[in-house]
Amino acid sequence: MKFQNQIVQVLVFIAFFSCKKVDKNDKHSEPVKVDVIVPEHGMADPHAWVENDRVYIICGHDKSWDPQSSFSMDRWEIWSSSDLKNWEFHRNILPSQTYIGHKPNCWAGDICERDGKYYWFFSNRNIDTGVMVADEITGEYKDLLDKPLLPKGIVPVHPYDPEIFIEDDVYTICFGAGTYYMATLAEDMKSLSTEPKPVLVLNKDGEKMGVGDKSTLFKRKGWYYLVWGTKYAMSKNLYGPYNFKGPFLNGGHTSFFDWKGQKYVLQENHDISAFYRGASLKPVNFNADGTIIIPKEDKWYPEPGRPFEFKSSTMGWKALSGTSLTFDDGKIKGILNDKNAIIRSAPWLYTDTRLCSEIEIKIKNSTDSKELKLAIYSREEKTKDFWRINTEPIDWTKKQWVSIPISKNDSEFKFYTIKLSEFSDVKNRIMQVAVQPATNAVEGSWEIEEIIVK
Repeated sequence: MKFQNQIVQVLVFIAFFSCKKVDKNDKHSEPVKVDVIVPEHGMADPHAWVENDRVYIICGHDKSWDPQSSFSMDRWEIWSSSDLKNWEFHRNILPSQTYIGHKPNCWAGDICERDGKYYWFFSNRNIDTGVMVADEITGEYKDLLDKPLLPKGIVPVHPYDPEIFIEDDVYTICFGAGTYYMATLAEDMKSLSTEPKPVLVLNKDGEKMGVGDKSTLFKRKGWYYLVWGTKYAMSKNLYGPYNFKGPFLNGGHTSFFDWKGQKYVLQENHDISAFYRGASLKPVNFNADGTIIIPKEDKWYPEPGRPFEFKSSTMGWKALSGTSLTFDDGKIKGILNDKNAIIRSAPWLYTDTRLCSEIEIKIKNSTDSKELKLAIYSREEKTKDFWRINTEPIDWTKKQWVSIPISKNDSEFKFYTIKLSEFSDVKNRIMQVAVQPATNAVEGSWEIEEIIVK
């Protein structure tokens, strides 16, 4: 009888826990992951600060999805969230509120608090670094010096992209590119109390290696982590030397924070293009030895391809000739006014052709045209000055146009696919795509629901 009672107790225990509901608000529930926290906005270089159960970020803003120069950034913005999913806008910070003036030079920075004041350390492009101060995390911010805190010439490299690391009430600023430098900030937060020292990063052979721009730092279980872009290194000492460990999660500039027992990274992505970016939110997890786990499904959004699904706007596409282009209920559409109308994408799509094989278009052709044409402009990524040479306006009449037979006078949307192999010269990065939605037609209308490089 005693044995039977024990069996009953075990069965009741199993039944209770198998029927118990999972609390979605429990801090051990699934970590949050978001591809783009504020879609189609041009949010770049996000920098996080956690306070009073809210995450605040200050980020740069890309001036245009149709840029005429590289990384033109017209302001910084302050956002916050209490759940990591819904984000509230608070304030713009303009370059004219700093010594920068009216130049669109609002590059990366970092935000921190000290003695009840909030400090926004910012880059004046890749020239120098300044600092602003506010009484509240959401501002209003004022230039603390009206000149650079880290002027040009303070170190042998460009003194920009600051990162602030706080430990035992010591505020350390890390900055630069190629080689990072660290120094201690004085208590007034507008001067340095130590001379900048270079930070040595060693490759797997124990040799000094170069690093990219925008360093980020965090500490976990006695290890200091130095992250730049898609790479990271570890050290037992803040000033290094750091030992290179390998790839980090795919994405651009990073900012780390802890939220309900989980470490997260905000990471820059290519929402509309490489020059009109967004910010992804990803959980960061670790192996037993402290190295970072890289999930197989990790990606640099929107890789592996480039989807334009027009969920909220015409963002990323414009009419060049022969047609209007407007947005309506998840579609772009146009009315023809000339022969061989052309629409084209944003420049700097930066889509890796080694990961893609075709372009798919979902279109409703309300014209007499029986033909759709598509052209691409691509470049080799590793060429000299790839990022410094702008994507100038393309003469699409000189590009190869590949034709696709389509039905005419449609009453519904239809899918059409073209292989990238049909183009005679495809380099490793697609920079721009153009479409003739209704070749040879001079009147009528067209609607496109999707254009996807995949």
